[in-house]
Amino acid sequence: MRTIRYRRASEDWLDGLPLGNGRTGAMVVTGDDGVRLQLNDGTAWSGSPASEHRRGQADAVDAAAARAEARRLFDSGQAVAAEVALQTLQARYAQAYLPLADVQIRHAPSVEVERMLDLEDAVHTATAGAVRHETFVSTPDGVLVHQFVSPKPTDVTVVATSPLRPLAHGWDGHRLQLLLALPADVAPGHEPFEPAIRWHVDGVVPVQAAVVAGVVHDGVVEVADAAEGGPVENRRVRVRFSSVRRLRLVLATATTFTAVGREPHLDVQAAAEQAGSVVTAALACDAGTLRARHVAAHRELFDRVGLRLGPQDDPAAEIVDPDQRVAALAAGSGADATADPPLLETLFDYGRYLLISSSRPGGLPATLQGLWNEQMQPPWSSAYTLNINTEMNYWAAGPLGLPETEDPLLELVEALAENGESTAARLYGARGWTAHHNTDAWVFTSPTSGDAAWSQWPMGGAWLVCQLDRRRRFGAADAQWLRRIWPLARGAAAFVLDLLEPDDDGHLVSFPSTSPENHYATPGGPAAITVGSGMDRALAAELFSIVVALSEDSGQDGDPVAAEARQARARLRPPVIDPDGTLREWHAGAQQAEPEHRHLSHLVFAYPGTAELDDELAAAVGRTLDARGDDSTGWSLAWKLALRARLREPARFASLLRYLIRPVTGQAAHAGGLYPNLFAAHPPFQIDGNLGYTAAVCEALVQGHRGHIDLLPGWPEDLGDGSVRGLIAEPGITVGFDWRDGIPVTVTLRALSARQAGPRVVRHRGTSRNIEIPENRHVTVEWSSAGVHTCKQGDR
Repeated sequence: MRTIRYRRASEDWLDGLPLGNGRTGAMVVTGDDGVRLQLNDGTAWSGSPASEHRRGQADAVDAAAARAEARRLFDSGQAVAAEVALQTLQARYAQAYLPLADVQIRHAPSVEVERMLDLEDAVHTATAGAVRHETFVSTPDGVLVHQFVSPKPTDVTVVATSPLRPLAHGWDGHRLQLLLALPADVAPGHEPFEPAIRWHVDGVVPVQAAVVAGVVHDGVVEVADAAEGGPVENRRVRVRFSSVRRLRLVLATATTFTAVGREPHLDVQAAAEQAGSVVTAALACDAGTLRARHVAAHRELFDRVGLRLGPQDDPAAEIVDPDQRVAALAAGSGADATADPPLLETLFDYGRYLLISSSRPGGLPATLQGLWNEQMQPPWSSAYTLNINTEMNYWAAGPLGLPETEDPLLELVEALAENGESTAARLYGARGWTAHHNTDAWVFTSPTSGDAAWSQWPMGGAWLVCQLDRRRRFGAADAQWLRRIWPLARGAAAFVLDLLEPDDDGHLVSFPSTSPENHYATPGGPAAITVGSGMDRALAAELFSIVVALSEDSGQDGDPVAAEARQARARLRPPVIDPDGTLREWHAGAQQAEPEHRHLSHLVFAYPGTAELDDELAAAVGRTLDARGDDSTGWSLAWKLALRARLREPARFASLLRYLIRPVTGQAAHAGGLYPNLFAAHPPFQIDGNLGYTAAVCEALVQGHRGHIDLLPGWPEDLGDGSVRGLIAEPGITVGFDWRDGIPVTVTLRALSARQAGPRVVRHRGTSRNIEIPENRHVTVEWSSAGVHTCKQGDR
């Protein structure tokens, strides 16, 4: 499926449809009298690098004393008191990703409204009666383009507003401009004793922003006015045009943001000039050229993968009123999501679209909400949560063959490593670098304030490196990438090595340690602090293996940290199966306080990790998932789907879909579902549910981590026939195949490079084929007959 269409107007923001180029985002909210373009800029963040320590920081002496006291208290059975002692290490909170502005294009209302998002072209179209609106956000030209067309002369009003503080607003007869000041501090909602927004904080120089829009039209300007201050609704530019048949609005955003973790510059006029020059260049092109360049750039990424579910002779490429289809599935007998394969296909394509739109080279990584946010105090600051959500946003990049979407994440991690060196030394007396639960555009690396369950988790750097290494695992890491990731992996490993200490059995364990964001029961109440949590051990094991492999690939065989990592890897306790058959999450004897908790942290070794799962260990992962229960928040459901696929359990994969694909009802805690625009719910909205679902589908279709290529290992037979092309299997094999009745028919393979060429084993259930994959050639296998033929590059 490629197109999502609604035969009605949008009801609210979560019923709008998203556009983005990795830097400028727009939620298109369609009314009966026009459209609202709610704008975001990926660099629009509150605060500055000075925000993290504006209230001071613990020094090395106090931090060491706090850790020692916490360990003493924990060893004496006072885990809750140990967590209080560790509060000395905490800073306050990360800063928030913010909305930028709204632009509305209004006209006379109509009762007949339709709107459509073309996922393949990344173009939004809306009609209100005979009036037509078309909107896209271009990557090549860096602009949002909105085209208004009417068959008869029409009055049109363009209104630009912002929730930010106005510095200057204006209209010069051809273009409008907003100059805006962002707040110096925005507290997350879980800090109720903090002011929600501060516009001034001593020592913090916040970002300023510019929105510039050029307007070309065939009508007459009737009224133009700008209001500088007062209530939010008066901070606007309003221009009314009469007798308009065609109007083109070309918009660019710019801010004083300079780079991740760096101080903003102080010249908002320079930002305005930058945005203005981009608009001028775009206006010099005709609309068709702008659109063609935009579509070509988007399709270059989007067309790499294709999935078709259902009858292969069905040419339909549009899904109509998907929210109604979601509701119908939920209301149906057994709520079986496999009853609507086209909807599942659409959600897969939607996840690909959202990743491409929210994370592109030159921008920042996708946040908790991707590129889209309309709230001044967004949930969890719409920032980066490193204990699962940021990594999940990028799980699909490898199998989808979209390595460039990870470039912003690499840049963030490089900045975190630089900032996290002082945090590692000061708080832990350790080498290398660390990051904790939350971060932001200013690379916050300290533990945040609040519950130790989320705060006192120092393994953020380790998991980020494990995520970045997926680029190597999926065959897309070039020499430059290896040079950049090596110091990050080495530094993260050095920190973890210094965090580890031997236990009574001689195994290496970490302290302080948690299993984010879960608790176990103690006589003093729920606690999170432990020694050597299951997640810490799994991440350390994978990180050390990565460092050893990278040292060999990068010509660093004699590196002392790699040598330490190799030795320490052998001293880490492997996953422990408790007497009840589930995997141990904390220390021995710890009892669950929340048996159905949404986090699956101690299963990270099974997915996205690549640990070898023998029958006993696989059974323990399955029993642990059973104990957690099926229903949960959106991103947790996506993780459970991926784990069931990894376990090769198609029936359980299918049963989980019913919880992910259902309407969101109210704001029930930790119950997922889909909003009317198909955004996944925590609730509230978090994009990791969408992106994680796409990664889980990839995992169900193709796996390569075991050293062979496994076809349909977790795919439900109830979904019927289908075809897929362009998926990447580890260690870098492009895979395409169609299947009938759950059995492959024709399989096409190609190595990404000479390094991946050679003999490969391809399996489906009990059938294996030994396939020789040459360089620069496709190999096609007729699965039932094992017939093989080789195609030249570009042949089918």
